[in-house]
Amino acid sequence: MNPAGLIELDAAILQAAITVLASGLCFSLYVRFEQPYFAWFGVAWTMYAARLGAILAFMVQRDLQWLYWHQVFSGETAIALLWTALVFARAARWRHVYWLAVLFPPLWSYFAIYRLDNFLLAAGPAVLFLSVSSIATGVMFLRYRLANPSSGASMLSVTFLLWGLHHLDYPLLRARGAWSPWGYYLDILFVLGACGGILLLVNHELADGLRLRTAELEHLSRRMVRQHEEERRRLSLALHDETAQVFAALKLQLGAIGEHVDASLRNQVAQAITLVDTGLTQIREVTHDLRPSLLDDLGLLPALRSLVGEFSSRRDAPTTFDAPDSLPVVSDDAEVALFRALQESLSNVGRHAKGAPVRVVARADATHVRLTISDDGPGFDAARGVEKFEFAGRLGLAGMRERIAAVRGDLRLRSTPGAGVTIEIDVPLADEGDA
Repeated sequence: MNPAGLIELDAAILQAAITVLASGLCFSLYVRFEQPYFAWFGVAWTMYAARLGAILAFMVQRDLQWLYWHQVFSGETAIALLWTALVFARAARWRHVYWLAVLFPPLWSYFAIYRLDNFLLAAGPAVLFLSVSSIATGVMFLRYRLANPSSGASMLSVTFLLWGLHHLDYPLLRARGAWSPWGYYLDILFVLGACGGILLLVNHELADGLRLRTAELEHLSRRMVRQHEEERRRLSLALHDETAQVFAALKLQLGAIGEHVDASLRNQVAQAITLVDTGLTQIREVTHDLRPSLLDDLGLLPALRSLVGEFSSRRDAPTTFDAPDSLPVVSDDAEVALFRALQESLSNVGRHAKGAPVRVVARADATHVRLTISDDGPGFDAARGVEKFEFAGRLGLAGMRERIAAVRGDLRLRSTPGAGVTIEIDVPLADEGDA
């Protein structure tokens, strides 16, 4: 074999090795993701590798049967790639009429190689078949890209459209040796471009899976928060309607008994009534903390105002609440999340910044309601302190984040030692999908 033939042989071997790797990549992706189009990509590249094996055998042996199989596998590769695009873009199902396309490469290759003597007449229909199939493959990926944001489909579309145009130069250039060995290198670039598009499809597949998992987690988190609130509501009602009523009845009974006992026992009955009153007060406080009636009866803004007022009444340091006359509507879950976040924040101020002024500000824009809670307390290193608190089992902030995230909101905390703590909470306004 002359030096030019050896160079062409080396280029074909390189292309065959890269194609085998592409086939292995696609089959491994099918095993990983179980998407049928990855399997069909693997089938297509396997046929393309068989095509290259046939042309390598023809270069060495000069036997026409290898040229025949080269032409057959070229056509079947084009069909497999087009079918892959149809499965990917349309989830197509096989029809019996498609067998006509599958039969064309072996039938025409036999006729062209063994029966025709005119090169252009023999090569023309096969080249046109390859070009139309490749361009159609590119169009399928392009149509998918126009309907869906997919960089992988974009890359595959460009690759196959250019490859389809490149097929047209076969009778004029490549078959006459004008492209040797550069035609092989150009085909290698097309194979690598297609593999790049396939890997981008994998990235898109992973991103879709991540979005699905995120949506599932958000849904689960919202459901857990809702169930938690329902349980708190149930406990609140049970304490208010049952336990508190039992204590009230007990107080009446003790009062009646006190009127008929000796003076020596009357003081003890009075003390028992005082204990019952204390228990009733504690029950009312617990039921209020479990499920504030203001939130159900009057709405978010009065409930927030009442919460700040109650907190202010229990301390000497200034506590202010700044809010407009009304706030836009947020979902029921978001109302509860904001209320609980303010409740937890004020509780933290009461524990860690007892004498510090506190400012609570509620604002709204076209898309969100923002609640800001800030104090002038000792503060802490927010970059490390949050993890330290959670590790120690103090999960109030983590619970706040989970509640706010469950309603698609955002919580930001800023603090440095000696500069107090500021918490900003944004929740989206209610839309038709909010319950």
